[in-house]
Amino acid sequence: MTILDRVLSELRNARGPILSTELAAKLEVTDAALAGMISVLVAKGRLTGTEAETIDEAVWCSGAACGSTCVGLDECPFIVDVPDSYALVIESADATPRGGREKTALS
Repeated sequence: MTILDRVLSELRNARGPILSTELAAKLEVTDAALAGMISVLVAKGRLTGTEAETIDEAVWCSGAACGSTCVGLDECPFIVDVPDSYALVIESADATPRGGREKTALS
C-alpha cells in the first residue's frame, strides 16, 4: 500500500471531517508532506478541492463598514482565513455514462 493509498484509506475511515494536522499525525508525516500528497490526489481526481467555492463567500467587504479607518483586505481583522476543504471522490460501482462519481465531503 502506497502512502497515497494510506491517505485515501484514512479519509474513508474518518467518515466525516478531519483536520489535516490529525491526518498528518496518523500517517506520521509532516503537514507540508501531507499538503503535497493532497495536491497529487487532487491532480489525479481522487480528491476535489472546494477552496474556490468558499473564497468568494468569505471575502465580502462593502468598503463602507470601517469608513476612513479601513486597513484593507490583507490586514482586516474581520476577514476570516477559511481553511481549504476537500471532498473524497468515490467511484460508483454502477458508473453511469455521465461520470458516475459520488462525493463525500471531508475537510
